[in-house]
Amino acid sequence: MAYQVLARKWRPQNFEEVMGQEPITRTLQNALAAGRVAHAFMFSGPRGVGKTSVARILAKALNCEAGPTPHPDNTCEICRAITTGSSLDVLEIDGASNRGIDEVRDLREKIKYLPVQGKYRVYIIDEVHMLTDPAFNALLKTLEEPPAHAVFILATTAPHKVPVTILSRCQRYDFRRIPTGVIQAHLAKLAEQEGWHIDPEGLALVARAAEGGLRDAQGFLDQVVTFGGDGVSVPEIARILGVTDRRALLGALTAIIDRHGPDLLSLIEALYNQGHDLGRFYQDLILYARHLLVAGLHPEARHLAAVADTEWDDLTRLARRTPAVHLHNLLSVLLQGEEELKRAPQPRLALEVLLLRVIHLEPVLPLAEWLARLDTLEKRLEAGPWLASGSAGAGERQPRPGVQAAGEPAASKPGSLGDAGLNDQWQAFLQFVQEKENGPLSGKLAQCRLVGMSDNCLKIALGRPWNANGARHEARLQELARTFFGPETTLELEVDGPKTPKQSPAAAKKPLEMQKLQQQALEIFGGEWLSAAPGKEELE
Repeated sequence: MAYQVLARKWRPQNFEEVMGQEPITRTLQNALAAGRVAHAFMFSGPRGVGKTSVARILAKALNCEAGPTPHPDNTCEICRAITTGSSLDVLEIDGASNRGIDEVRDLREKIKYLPVQGKYRVYIIDEVHMLTDPAFNALLKTLEEPPAHAVFILATTAPHKVPVTILSRCQRYDFRRIPTGVIQAHLAKLAEQEGWHIDPEGLALVARAAEGGLRDAQGFLDQVVTFGGDGVSVPEIARILGVTDRRALLGALTAIIDRHGPDLLSLIEALYNQGHDLGRFYQDLILYARHLLVAGLHPEARHLAAVADTEWDDLTRLARRTPAVHLHNLLSVLLQGEEELKRAPQPRLALEVLLLRVIHLEPVLPLAEWLARLDTLEKRLEAGPWLASGSAGAGERQPRPGVQAAGEPAASKPGSLGDAGLNDQWQAFLQFVQEKENGPLSGKLAQCRLVGMSDNCLKIALGRPWNANGARHEARLQELARTFFGPETTLELEVDGPKTPKQSPAAAKKPLEMQKLQQQALEIFGGEWLSAAPGKEELE
């Protein structure tokens, strides 16, 4: 007997053997058991998920000698004829090659004839979306009111291309992608029945490469066994299928998170020399970064990542070392770079630049951590400009050199600060005032000098320019001093320069001549005196 590929050899022959489509198979079985079978069906979904197989099983269930039945026996003559494709009552039509109006007219003429052996004539039109608009129009009336012995099963991978008028006349079933775990379990069963011994990790690699299509997975398994028999290793399977080894993907993510560029560039060079498709590697890396993000969510998210248990453990350990916000940002940047990599004239160089840019991506801190930092900074500013260092706590103030902290015993007598420490404090305070109040106050304060500081009392000798707006500037200076030196700081302002000597009582009572006083008054106020000047009289 001629060799048959796995997809044909192990094609499901009853509803129970269909993998991953339980809602659809159960609905059809219930309809057969209740006698509520529609006259037209629309099977839509990705390739290789069982649309044509379910259509053939439904045809056998309708025409089986024991039927219509939800469990065709596959032993009667009609079931065997449908299985081998020789039944005259089940016609499979390729919509891509029979897409014109003439073919549909011919179908309308032949549909009137009764079935030859079974109870129904079943028309399976594959890739029905390839029919032309005139062909769809010719099919409308027949599809809506076919003869009692006719059943239509339309299959398509692009239901959006089928006219709504056709869809409204069919009972629609949407086939879904088969989960990777289901495909892996089915491949393990096939390998056991065929006598092959393939590592479970290799079967998982084949299942993931199929992307939800069981037929593709069976074809990949055929290819792997043809290459290396039943002793093929996981790296060889990855090379046969053209996918990236999981260890390379894990190593790339580890290098990105650890910010180790040489390891990442060495990995890219090794993949390039081995002939790997760098575009496919980048797509696999994005998907693996998604698995890493899922691994950092919760242990219950295990079923959301199609990876082996050992890979899941490695991903979980790696995710615990990185904040979830940074993983989100990392995956977003990788997704944005995919289109850039497609348009690059030099894929390897573009990939290296892109991944190095990802390596230097700054980690994004969670909002709660930022708020905590701002709260700590606010408390330190309220306590003064001294920042905690060494063994000091977050709320302790470390005095600047030469300044005595509040509550500490003085190392020397108050006011006995060294000249160097006193000058450093004064210069730092002048710079602080200039940053906060760069105006008249800063200029006037520059003409002043710091006399000393003791017991939280700051003594400043005022310069000449201090006279104007003295009260307002004094209040502002007090506020700045408390901000810089601490909330307990007080100011003591002294007039700088030589003091005016006290006058003796005799000098204070110097007599004024009335004539001079009158002359000054006339110069200021004008007018004239009404009485004679007292002459040489003196006023005290």
